[in-house]
Formats: sequence, structure tokens, C-alpha cells
Amino acid sequence: MADSSTPESGIPTALDADRPDKDAGPPPGVPAPRSAEPQLPPAASALIRRQRILLIVTAGAALLSVGGLVASVFVRSPAQDAAGRRAPDPTVLTSPVQQRVLTKSVILRGTVTAGGSVNFTPVQGQSQGAAAGALLLTGIRKKAGSAVAPGDVLVEVSGRPVIALSGPVPAYRDLKPGDTGKDVGELQDALRRLGYADSDPAGTFGPRTKSAVAALYADRGYDPPNTGGPHGASDQQQLTAARQAVTTAQRAVAAARATRDGAKGAAAISAATTQLGYAEQDLATAQKTLDDLVAHTGVMLPLAEFTFVPAFPARLSAVNGAVGSAVAAPLLTIDSGRPVVTTVLTQDQKSSLREGMKVQLSAEVLGQEAKGAITALGAYTTGSSNSGQHNGSSGSGGQNGSSGGGQNGGGDTPQARAGYPLTVTPDTELPAPWLGLDVRVTVTAASSNGPVLVVPATAVSAGADGRTSVSVRAASGAQSRIPVTAGMDADGYVAVTAAPGFRLAAGDAVVVGQ
Repeated sequence: MADSSTPESGIPTALDADRPDKDAGPPPGVPAPRSAEPQLPPAASALIRRQRILLIVTAGAALLSVGGLVASVFVRSPAQDAAGRRAPDPTVLTSPVQQRVLTKSVILRGTVTAGGSVNFTPVQGQSQGAAAGALLLTGIRKKAGSAVAPGDVLVEVSGRPVIALSGPVPAYRDLKPGDTGKDVGELQDALRRLGYADSDPAGTFGPRTKSAVAALYADRGYDPPNTGGPHGASDQQQLTAARQAVTTAQRAVAAARATRDGAKGAAAISAATTQLGYAEQDLATAQKTLDDLVAHTGVMLPLAEFTFVPAFPARLSAVNGAVGSAVAAPLLTIDSGRPVVTTVLTQDQKSSLREGMKVQLSAEVLGQEAKGAITALGAYTTGSSNSGQHNGSSGSGGQNGSSGGGQNGGGDTPQARAGYPLTVTPDTELPAPWLGLDVRVTVTAASSNGPVLVVPATAVSAGADGRTSVSVRAASGAQSRIPVTAGMDADGYVAVTAAPGFRLAAGDAVVVGQ
């Protein structure tokens, strides 16, 4: 039977005989040892040793790689140092030759304003029916920003209307029956445009003009103004007395005629005839007095109740006050006529511009554009006197304290800085949203006659002999110098023409820097 201590052959050996039995306990008197760690099989131990060797080799290789990288960055050869100190190869900058129409532009900023404006302020005591105290704004019939048409009632002052009428000449006085002048003719024209017949002689405020004015007020819901106040009350006494004088004179004539007709004898007939002549003279005088009184009284047009607007379309740009407030100057500001663009030029800008030049207008906030032309280029102004100034005639109304309303003709200059005032008139009427905008104004100051060859100004150089030339760079990098004649310059470009015997074409690359 095999012994369990010899697992491989089952035969005991001498070494086994000398080795104490591993299953036996410790000798007597010796304490038992602690249990030992389990022993791995030989194959597993060998695998672990191989893994440890592989890790050591890998770490060493990594350290060598890092060291090589550090050496390549920080360790440079003399040849590398010399190459680093050498200047880089020069860079050649080129630009293509273009063939196009060359235009020279001046770009400005301008403000869109009405072609003209009118200020209106009624004066105390002129409105019919107004109290003796300060005038009050009692109604606003048109809001600021509204369009204004001929015949519109703009506001009410102390219960009386302010009516816009068409007319180029500023109003400066009350227009009353019997008045004559250009302003009366302007009123008659305005009434006819509104459909009110007026067959009085031009420039004479007669009975037909009175009827037309009365109809104008009635159609707008107001009693017509009268020289005698409401309903002509203060004129009635004079008119009654004049009519009574006519009646008395008529009776005297009738009596004198009867006396003459009944007279007997030459002397009596002569005396009666003389008395009849005197009576007829008295009647003629009384009738003339009545006719004059009638001709100079009745329906009128107070300066406080109308304003002439020089051109339409028009817009009520400002109402200075609220309902119930006292009237302050200016009560109304009316923009009149087609909008224009105004700005102020410097001396340098003025030198290259003139009237008639074409203009491109750009309203960036609206995304819209328009075309126009320079229509006015004024003399130098310091600017301080322009602010708020009105061009054209000035009415003699509320602005200087005389009777009636007041108005100023012409347009406000929005630019207050020193320079040369410039006005651009659009080819077509600008839309209403353009009014008041700050817009870009591009003026075409010069233009070539058709397409020309153009190069950047930096591409043109002058030699020691004074000749100008450009350098053309071929695809291979070679450069050749082409003599040219320089022409018009604009916006950083120059028109050029190659000298005889040389060729320069669109698309060639010219050197602009290196």
C-alpha cells in the first residue's frame, strides 16, 4: 500500500525519513507556530514575475520618450539657432485690376425737413367773442403730426376757429369789407379753390367775398365774424341812422318835386326846382353814406382766425399747449411743402460740390432709399443765427405784438453749426415717415466717362524720373513694372492707362505692399 506522504511515487525517500512529519505536532514544550500564508503554484508565481518585468520595461520606455521630447524642445543645434534668427521671407500683397465706372462720392449726414414752415399765434382781443382777458386754447381739432388740407379748422381759441387757407403771401392784417390788395386777392383765390363763388373784382373785398366768407364759416359750424362784433351789433346804430337819413332825404325829394310840379309862375317854379335840386343832393349824400357804411361793415376775416399756408401737402408739426391753457407763442407750427434734406458743409466738402449734382438718400432706420439733387448751396454762416430762423417773409401778427395772428414763412434750418448750408431736393416726394429723420446723403461729385481700369492708390508709385507705374505679379511670382498714366482718383482707387507698348488688363494682380 502506498504511503500518503509520497504522493508522486508512493516510495519513501531518505529525505523524507530525515524530515519530521509535517502532520505531527510541535515537540513537547515548544509552542505551536502561527499558520503560514498559502503557497502559490509555481506556474502562477512565474506569471507574476513576468508581469512585473513588463511593467518595469514599459515605465522605462515612457521615461525615455519624455526625455527625448524635452531634449527636442530645449536642445537646439547651432543650425537651428541660425535659422530662427533669420528674417522671414517677405510677403507680397496684391490686388486685382478692375474695369468699372469710377465715381467720386462725398458722404454726409442730413436731416429731412419740410420745404417750409409757418408759425401762428393769435393775439389777445382779436378773436370774435373772446373775453377781454388772456386767450385760451379751447379745442384741438387737428393733433400734432396730422395732415392739413385747405379749409381745415386746426384749433379753437376762446371758442373761435383757426382756419388754414392756401396762399403764398403771409397774412398780416384783418381782412374786412372794402379792403383792397394782394392779400385780398389771395383770400379770394383760396375761397374759389374751396368751391365758394366770388365774383368781386380781384383784390377787392366786396359783397360776394363777404358771402363766400360767411359760407366758409357756416359750413364749419361757426357764426361768421363781423366788423360789428357778434351779429354786427355795434354797427347797427350807425346803419340805422344812415338808413333813416336816406329815408328822410327821399321824403324831402318827393316833397320838393311835388312843390315844383304845383308851382305857378316862373319865379315859383324856379324856386321849387332849386329846392328839389338841393333835396336830391342830400339824398345822394345820404345814400352814399349808407352805401359806404354797408360796404365797410359786415362779415370779415380776423387775422386771429386764419393762416395762409404757402404750399400743400402740409402737416401740423406742433401744437404748443393743451385744452384750457393760455395761448403761448408759437401756438401752431405747420410744415408746408415737399420735404427736403438739409445739412452743412465744411470748406473741403464744399470745394468739390455744386448745385445740380446727383444725390442718393438712405433712411437706414426705414430701410428705404431715394434719389435727388443739390438745389441750393449757401454762403458761409456761423450757425448761431440759423437756429430757429425762418426764411422768407414774416407776418406782422402775434410775433411782434401788433393786431391779429402772426405767421412766419419759410423753413427752419435744423443745423446750428458753422459751415455752408446745403439743400437737397428729392426727385419724388418723400413718404411722411421720412420727416425729421437723420439720413445718409451720398453725393456723386465726379464720374468717369464709362468703364476704366482702376487699381488701388497704393499700387501706383512714382520713380526717380517722375513716371508713374504699377508692378504686376505673375502666377510664378515674378514681377514686372508697367508704366501708367494716372487719371481720376476716388475712394482709394485710381484710374490708370498703360503706356504705349505695355499691357495691363482687368484681373492682373498688381502689388500693393510687401
